[in-house]
Amino acid sequence: MSTFNRNTLVKVLEILDSSHAQEALAAAKLASAMVREAGLTWDQVIDDAILPRAAASSAAQEPAQARTPGAGPFGYRRERELSPHEQFFMVLLSPRTPVDIKRKLRSWEGRVLDGEITPQESADLQFMYQSFVVG
Repeated sequence: MSTFNRNTLVKVLEILDSSHAQEALAAAKLASAMVREAGLTWDQVIDDAILPRAAASSAAQEPAQARTPGAGPFGYRRERELSPHEQFFMVLLSPRTPVDIKRKLRSWEGRVLDGEITPQESADLQFMYQSFVVG
């Protein structure tokens, strides 16, 4: 799991406990996409997750150069265009996104998950993704 951030995957998986079914479903899809884009299976993710703590800490200390080149934010491949719902959750999960922007995005959530955002909202979402996630 060296091509994506395990901590981010954990944050995404914690959303599965949401009382909002659409939010939980979107989190599941995002987690699945993260694993798929890293070229892993869930078996490998779980297998790596249950390593003894000593082995896990030595793996965490690998140099950044050992990571797959070209990995984008949250481990996504740079050569792939992200869907609006993937961008949406990445902007929401980014620690660089201001709280007021996160509040605004919450009002878009249903439309984003249903694929019903306007072209202007899609452009705004792309801009927020570039600003707060990609940097």
